[in-house]
Amino acid sequence: MIVSNSLRQEVVNELEFLQSMGTKIFLYPFIGKKFPEMIGYFITYILVLCTAVQLALTLFSFSTKDWLEIINVAPNLGVVIMTVIKYTKIQIHKELYDEIFNHFRDDMWNIVGQNSTEHKRIIKKYKWITVMINRFLLYYSILLTIVVNSFPYLVMLYESKANGVTGEYLYPFDGWYPFDKVKWYTVAYIWESCMTAVVVCVYGFSNMIHASYIIFICMELRILGNCLEEILSPENIVDISEGLNVDLIHSSVTRKLKIIIAKHEFLAKRSAKLNAALGDAMLLNYSLGAVFICLTAFTFMVVDNLYKSVRYFFMFASLLVEIFNQCFIGQVLSDHSENLTNDVYFSNWPNASPEAKKIMLMLMMRTQKPFKLSGNGYFDMNMDTFGSICSTSYQLFNLLRTIYL
Repeated sequence: MIVSNSLRQEVVNELEFLQSMGTKIFLYPFIGKKFPEMIGYFITYILVLCTAVQLALTLFSFSTKDWLEIINVAPNLGVVIMTVIKYTKIQIHKELYDEIFNHFRDDMWNIVGQNSTEHKRIIKKYKWITVMINRFLLYYSILLTIVVNSFPYLVMLYESKANGVTGEYLYPFDGWYPFDKVKWYTVAYIWESCMTAVVVCVYGFSNMIHASYIIFICMELRILGNCLEEILSPENIVDISEGLNVDLIHSSVTRKLKIIIAKHEFLAKRSAKLNAALGDAMLLNYSLGAVFICLTAFTFMVVDNLYKSVRYFFMFASLLVEIFNQCFIGQVLSDHSENLTNDVYFSNWPNASPEAKKIMLMLMMRTQKPFKLSGNGYFDMNMDTFGSICSTSYQLFNLLRTIYL
């Protein structure tokens, strides 16, 4: 039995929204890109890579005493490198992303009961969560792009109006150029504005698609858990106790369990592959996150320049949001996979056949190893990791404050 078409269509609409967003940065369709789309992908990739090289040259051009300028460039360089990694990984693992996309669009729905109120409630809940997260990331990315690109010009305009003279030339990320960037200020500003928009779009979309996939995996895990809880209905138990249709009921339970195990196996393998695809970015996030959060937080509190204070504050907030996002979705994924063990235990397994009990025991053993996101296996991305990053950042912040204040 299949869930109502309207509810299914709502989930498909959200997947198509991701598809539409991805097409704009040449990452969709994952399979069978046309030649112009591949050209667009390579041009975007080269532009982002050039921005990373530009920021690296900018960083190396400063002396070790210019710690404020180094702090200004290093987080931007880290974000661009992570953008290159995410953009590349999605393209390299396009078969995986396409397979997960098609699974939630077509293959998942054969386990959803048409008359199951609980299944409908679960789907509505997780679809709503997905929509809220995606719209937040979308509008946050738009707002961040507007602020980063317009704020330097607005500050310059304000200083010119207030003081009557043109002050320091300001840029979105203030990169190094092989020419006089003051003389070619308009060209440099347009370049940095465009590349800021590209980086934010790629970064925001990668977060949207990964968060959506993780939430939909959690949704299916919750549906599987509900199927286990209701594997034997009260009517089935009464019939078994009275010796009515026993073989038919046990056969039906065994068949349902095999379907559930197959679905769980699919989710386990795809989650592991998704974890491998995200591993490099998460390792970089963990390795540099605490340092960058500390440096940007310290800097926006100590500088006496309004523009730089606001700039570093937005850097600090963006880094914190990014690391929290990865740790949170990792925690949610682990919690949902672990909860499946409880669903097996609290099902009506005492009334099942010996074969069904063996299958349930096998499933319970599999669920003992939860799904997870990790930094290439070195650490798990969860709320404990987020707490560790924040704690390390605070300790480094106190150290810097003791040294410089």
